Amino acid sequence: MRQKSQGQTTSRAVAERGLPQAVIDLLDRLGNDYGIDLRLYKARPDFPGTCVALLDAATESAFAALTALGPERRRSLGRLIADLQELRWRIRTQYSEPAHEFSPDEFAGAMRRLRGAESVAGLRKLICRELAHIAHLDRILLSEVHNGTWTVLELYSEERAEQTVFSPHALPLTSGSAEDRACETGAAVLVGSDTDIGPTDEAVQMLASSAYVVAPITVSAGVIGLVHGSRVAGEPLDAVDREVIDAFARTSGTLFERVMLADRLSEQKALIIQRLQQEAREVERLGYADVHFVDENSTRWAALPTGNTHEVPDAPAIDCLTAREREVFALVVRGASNAEIAEELVISIFTVKTHVKKILRKLGAANRSEAIYRYPR
Repeated sequence: MRQKSQGQTTSRAVAERGLPQAVIDLLDRLGNDYGIDLRLYKARPDFPGTCVALLDAATESAFAALTALGPERRRSLGRLIADLQELRWRIRTQYSEPAHEFSPDEFAGAMRRLRGAESVAGLRKLICRELAHIAHLDRILLSEVHNGTWTVLELYSEERAEQTVFSPHALPLTSGSAEDRACETGAAVLVGSDTDIGPTDEAVQMLASSAYVVAPITVSAGVIGLVHGSRVAGEPLDAVDREVIDAFARTSGTLFERVMLADRLSEQKALIIQRLQQEAREVERLGYADVHFVDENSTRWAALPTGNTHEVPDAPAIDCLTAREREVFALVVRGASNAEIAEELVISIFTVKTHVKKILRKLGAANRSEAIYRYPR
């Protein structure tokens, strides 16, 4: 009975070989005319259910792009959306009895929920649950691919109805294995007794089945992960399940890339803000600091030639001081500290420092000692 069902599915796929091209043509128009790059559609949709799912997701993306267009291009895109919906209606009408129970609406809903993830960790937690739901799978593995190994990060089991963080353990991408072939071809691989590729022992143990699908999660830099799916009870996995899991994994790759970029930008933004705040604190400290090129306790000024202590080398410079600066300088000459000057004049110590800096600049003195030496009166 199962063989008969598979034969009918294969015959239908052959009879419908013109249908995927019609879908791809419309999607190419979206990309070429409106710049809507849909990485999901790189896989050729060979089954009606997959075609409908692709058309639904494409329609959603087209509607999202409408608001940014001018009136003429908006009308043109509206006609293209109508073409997408017409093709979808024709597929649903012509093939009202799909070989598998698969809801395009569920697929589109899952994609919307995944797009709501705000971090890589959040997206990772959603993927297993959503894929298990729309593809009616019992177990899902989510793995990271790095340096010729794949490491399981998440194990989801419908039996427990919860997501479990799996203990990371790097497994080699053995040449000829299903995982290696998925990474090499960039497409989902169907594993089982009726296929030309056998299962991996570790995957069988975790998935509780020797029949499973493994699909690559791909970004612009290459394959970054794998998603495995198995069905412990019920009908075995077939080509329809492979197509659904493959489409889901491709979309997940696009979402991972977007979220990873958002995470990186957030980290850089936080780092920039931290550095700007640090620079602002440094500038503030410099603004209230006394700048001395010579230590006030240095013997430099004591070594200056002695003479008339009341000599005024540059008397006109005193005239440049404001009344308040004269008051401050008078207290400086008396030997008052910044704190004592602030208390005497009822101003803040930061204001005193500002006055002192201005006084030294106007008098051309490097520090208080030089200023007092030049203008003792």
